[in-house]
Amino acid sequence: MGNLVKISKQTIFQLLGKVITSVATFIMLGLIARNFGEDGTGTFTLALTYLSIFYLLSDFGFNAHILKQQDMQWQKLLGTRIVWSIILIGISLALLPFWSFATPSFSQSVLIGSLAIMGSAVFVTSNLIFQSKLRYDFSVLASSTGTLIGLAVFLYFISLGLPISVMVLPHMISWIIIALTSLLLVKRFTSKLTPLYDFSYSLKLLKDSWPIAATLALNVVYFRVDSFLLAYFRNISDVGIYNIAFSIFQTALVFPAFIMNAYYPMMLKSLKQIRVIGLILLVIAGLGSLLTFLLAPLLVSILTGGGFEGSVESLQILSLGFPAFFLSSLMLWILVTKNRYKVMLAIYGIGLLVNIVLNLIYIPSGSFIAASWITVLCEYLILTLQVVSLIR
Repeated sequence: MGNLVKISKQTIFQLLGKVITSVATFIMLGLIARNFGEDGTGTFTLALTYLSIFYLLSDFGFNAHILKQQDMQWQKLLGTRIVWSIILIGISLALLPFWSFATPSFSQSVLIGSLAIMGSAVFVTSNLIFQSKLRYDFSVLASSTGTLIGLAVFLYFISLGLPISVMVLPHMISWIIIALTSLLLVKRFTSKLTPLYDFSYSLKLLKDSWPIAATLALNVVYFRVDSFLLAYFRNISDVGIYNIAFSIFQTALVFPAFIMNAYYPMMLKSLKQIRVIGLILLVIAGLGSLLTFLLAPLLVSILTGGGFEGSVESLQILSLGFPAFFLSSLMLWILVTKNRYKVMLAIYGIGLLVNIVLNLIYIPSGSFIAASWITVLCEYLILTLQVVSLIR
């Protein structure tokens, strides 16, 4: 019971932060939709989706691996992440000329927002301290501070009527503020904030955690490859319609992530409450599916102010995947706890392969509706493979 109270408390802190960031995100997305239409929304959301891949790659699975160790060597981890994020910034920009969907507005947006990759890396590193101490209130404080400042800058830019490519700048500013605030809060636990780069440490870390990193990388690509295929086979307008639905859908996916963030340190000690956590996740997912399906027209209308009818159907389809997404999050961390890294890698590799093949076949004719169904079906496939692997 004590563990459930701790999990609930830390989850509530994270949910509070998510409410703040989600409201800010929806305000920005709503204003983008109203001021720039489907094409502008597509450019803006595709740029943020592209950058978010590198945010997640900056994690590289280091935190999950290091939490198992007595000596976290936080300064060396910070140094490793900063160097790694600089490499990722370079990669994100170097790849732009090779993407057929990289319009001038898209490329400018990515260039302006690329420094946010480092901000995300520093924040994730700070979260290692907050997670180990079960102090997600500090993580929420940092993210909320940066988000609100970024929102204020965004509203000012909108009032000036600036072009769509510049609208990513407030997003970048918010990540820098988040990173700096999180470092100030880390000082509550350690006075050693100077990043140290140790090549041998980084190399060992990469060697030990690469299966987690590869799994996360596959998961990231698997999760959002459909947006880029929509841009390639269809048009930027369809991307905008799909990403409006997906933005609402993925907001609810924070529930299993937050619960598992709080529960994971306890999982490392005992797996006794797995069934209770699984039941909680399943109940929340079921309610989420029902409410999202019924309220989809209202949610899309409130967010966009009208139009974007295709987003309603897309969101209703995506909502059917909540049970799979919620439970697969639990299964993933059970596999991490059991050190079954290569099994995870194989599962998400299969999921990515099936996802890409189906999208290549059906997106040219089915557009965002096909992408929505494929997202749901592939997540149930991954959940099935996870359960089978744990049973065996």
